[in-house]
Amino acid sequence: MRRWTDVMFFFLSTKMLPVVAGLLPLYIIAKQIGALDSMGYLIVLYTAMNLPIAVWMMRSFLAEVPPALFEAASLDGAGIVRTLRSVIIPIASPGIAATALICFIFSWNELLLANTLTSTVAQTAPVFLTSFVTSQGLFLAKVSAAATAISLPVLIAGFAAQDKLVQGLSSGR
Repeated sequence: MRRWTDVMFFFLSTKMLPVVAGLLPLYIIAKQIGALDSMGYLIVLYTAMNLPIAVWMMRSFLAEVPPALFEAASLDGAGIVRTLRSVIIPIASPGIAATALICFIFSWNELLLANTLTSTVAQTAPVFLTSFVTSQGLFLAKVSAAATAISLPVLIAGFAAQDKLVQGLSSGR
């Protein structure tokens, strides 16, 4: 596309809408389709919320893949699937790791939508943490233990993807 930067900017600008501005319509839609307290509805919402950032990041990583690699793979007789699996994904794996980790962290830490659209069945980790605030007070020992346990998946994912994450964050434009 000739105006690719304009399209990408528009796509990313959808992320600039505050979540609270779309909260009432999302609640009404969830209530009408019977998706309140549904994990599936949260998955769709989190995917839609993180898609602009994922596309923006992956576009910068994939733009650095030399076009000559596509030509070389096609000359060797590789189809599009084999080219993606054997050539492009290994080169773009640092970017994929960085993008996946950032989207995971954004989804993991989101509180407003989860607190409004869930009650018991689809309760997320941040909503679970808010359940420790009671009329009797805040029990710091329980909150600290729960916050530590809730932080572990993000820390484990960060350590597991550390080498790819450093390459990915330093190689993007």
